[in-house]
Amino acid sequence: MVDFIGTWRLVSSYFVAQESGDRLDVLGAEPFGYAVFESTGRLISLLTSDARTRAASGADPAALHKSMIAYTGRWSIDGDKIVTLVDGAWDPSWVGTEQVRYFTFDGRTLSVRSAPFGHPSFPGQEVIGYVDWEKEA
Repeated sequence: MVDFIGTWRLVSSYFVAQESGDRLDVLGAEPFGYAVFESTGRLISLLTSDARTRAASGADPAALHKSMIAYTGRWSIDGDKIVTLVDGAWDPSWVGTEQVRYFTFDGRTLSVRSAPFGHPSFPGQEVIGYVDWEKEA
């Protein structure tokens, strides 16, 4: 059984295209991130690319926005699913949605995956997002 309560450090984050099997480390080979599962039912999650740099021009904020994922909401467990009712996100279209992720835990790594969805990096294909976390001591 997984004790979700606490702080989890991001280990990896990538997409796999279902049709081609191509893998994309969308946040780079060494992404940065944390997820905090509070006992009160609040999840706060931030993931960023390993290639982020300070904005140097007016166009840079848009690129920085594309190199991150951040959201918060009320979380619950339903079997092998983490369900988050999002009330704040880097992408406003997520607000008010239920984000469902499937998980496994091997005693050290919490492996989380999405259901298949469309992604602009793989036109015409569906991808599954994978994220691995390790709990901080």
